[in-house]
Amino acid sequence: MYRSVILFLCCLLFGFTSNAQKKYSIKSKRAIKNYELASEAYRQMDNSKALKYLDVAIEQSPDFIEAWLFKADVLHETGKTESEIEAYLGAINIDANFFPNVHFNLGNAYLKIGEYQKALTKYEEFLSLSNSSDRNRRLAEKRLESCRFAIKSMANPVDFKPVNLGDNVNSEFDEYWPSLTADEELLVFTRLLTEKKEGTEVKIKRQEDFYVSHQEDSLWMPSEPLSLVINTEKNEGAQSITADGKYMYFTACNRTNGYGRCDIYYSVREGDVWSAPINVGKPINSKAWEAQPSISADGRELYFVSNRKSGKGKMDIWHSRLIETLEDGKQRWTQPTNLAVNTADNEMSPFIHAGNRYLVFSSDGLTGMGGYDLFKTERDKDGKWSDPENLGSPINTFNDEIGLIINAKGDKAYFSSDRLKGKGKDIFSFEMPVDLQPQSVSWLKGNVLDAKSKSPVLASLLLIDLMSNDTIIQIKSDRTDGSYLVCLPSDREYLFSAEAGDYLFYSKHFEMLDDQKKSNPQQLDILLDKIEKGKEIVLRNVFFDVDSWDILSKSEIELTRLYDLLAAYPKLKIEIAGHTDNTGTEDYNLNLSNNRAKAVCDYLISKGIEAKRLSFKGYGASHPIAANETEEGRSLNRRTEFKVVENQ
Repeated sequence: MYRSVILFLCCLLFGFTSNAQKKYSIKSKRAIKNYELASEAYRQMDNSKALKYLDVAIEQSPDFIEAWLFKADVLHETGKTESEIEAYLGAINIDANFFPNVHFNLGNAYLKIGEYQKALTKYEEFLSLSNSSDRNRRLAEKRLESCRFAIKSMANPVDFKPVNLGDNVNSEFDEYWPSLTADEELLVFTRLLTEKKEGTEVKIKRQEDFYVSHQEDSLWMPSEPLSLVINTEKNEGAQSITADGKYMYFTACNRTNGYGRCDIYYSVREGDVWSAPINVGKPINSKAWEAQPSISADGRELYFVSNRKSGKGKMDIWHSRLIETLEDGKQRWTQPTNLAVNTADNEMSPFIHAGNRYLVFSSDGLTGMGGYDLFKTERDKDGKWSDPENLGSPINTFNDEIGLIINAKGDKAYFSSDRLKGKGKDIFSFEMPVDLQPQSVSWLKGNVLDAKSKSPVLASLLLIDLMSNDTIIQIKSDRTDGSYLVCLPSDREYLFSAEAGDYLFYSKHFEMLDDQKKSNPQQLDILLDKIEKGKEIVLRNVFFDVDSWDILSKSEIELTRLYDLLAAYPKLKIEIAGHTDNTGTEDYNLNLSNNRAKAVCDYLISKGIEAKRLSFKGYGASHPIAANETEEGRSLNRRTEFKVVENQ
């Protein structure tokens, strides 16, 4: 837009030189000649030479208003905002009404450097004029709203004390786009490596690669290149990793197997080895520009940015769900949907928090501090996103804020900034203001092992919301070491299970209904037993009403899992055992536990399991597995188990 305005002014002068000379007393033909030379230099894309000619023209004719305006717009193109402002003021001092857009342009320049009150005044002056374009009036009204918001936001700042992650992460190069595992032990980021090559001419080579740092005892260890399989001589950047650090999605451009200029790829980690990148493929990637992926904690939902034609604006945020992962490692995703938060302008750098309900993104289309601001939106139980909320000042400034992530606990954010002079872009962290924190998410991690040999087991792990029956997490343990990590969002009650071929399944119950900040992350190694005679499993997710043997509906998932096991192994015979705590009489406890065990058998029979494969017995309080002196111990003792009686 600015370049076309400049060319228009050039034509204005050349077409009406005599009128301009008469009106503004431009007596110096040398000034006009230098203006023409500046125009020619500008057409040749030589802004530096154009500015030199314009300075001479202004010196020769200080009231040469077209030269002042020309200079201001060239300075705008070169990013010299403060000098641009001086040039516009020079033009206004000659004639404030000569070119009405000067007030609009000056407002834009003031907004760009955070001079909000001055910008507000200029926008108001521009809007008071009648001979201005509808397009610029709409933009001025929108930016006027941003000025008012910024002034109010700066008067009520949020708590913001950024801390540099230090020299083990940051270097003399630019570091940006951090991504983090849920346990905050692994940090992956993008580093822009630059290299100057001297010769007949100086050439600067720029290359984006991934680096990784591990945290030990609250200290970040020296960073290292992530993987030579992923890092290439081309650029890789804007990555996102799953909560367990096993999957990484990232942007790569101009690849031979690409669908458009930039595509989204992914790689899988087993042990310490990353696989060769795989193009996510259609319908995620297209002929358009796809980049800046954000993967959900369990890897089943993907958010990304695209400028595909079917969007609402220029760059939009899109969302897709994983359908399946095929045997060859390729993935199938649903047709992406356009997020409700998108505007007619640009939305960038989405980040989905580990709880999968809280999204941070950047936008230059919403009311903010100028440029790109960071916003948050939260998804309700019906899947509807709330109206975006600006994260406020000084998290947002008059500069562009793009890319922010938040740890699983929700109390710390990480971002990149060039706020330290001479350091380039570095990665910082800060304590997230309480009012802006997402719902805290705890995590559970450990290794899945064979109970006898202690060798790693490749197992399927499920986390299911018992209230809604929704599968929250569905992942596999690492085949090389059996490791796993799952997130546990608060305000829910969960069934957690592990399954592997020829093993009895593992089951655990988590009740996360209290303030999650009081619940510490847990380490849990899962020992799976082979399906052998005498092996016992506690059914932690079978529930009864108090003093009753009526099975509660939320037990359905666990009992279905037991049914599936019996259906898969037709020769398997089991005994269902009921146990109680010691709060009742012996006879009462025996009767209650016996009826509860029978109720489970009756349920399985009703589903089609032969009665001869099942037996039941109540043991009352005679087989405690914990002390009955505490509620926690009594809760553990109130349980239903099954034991393998025969498997031949």
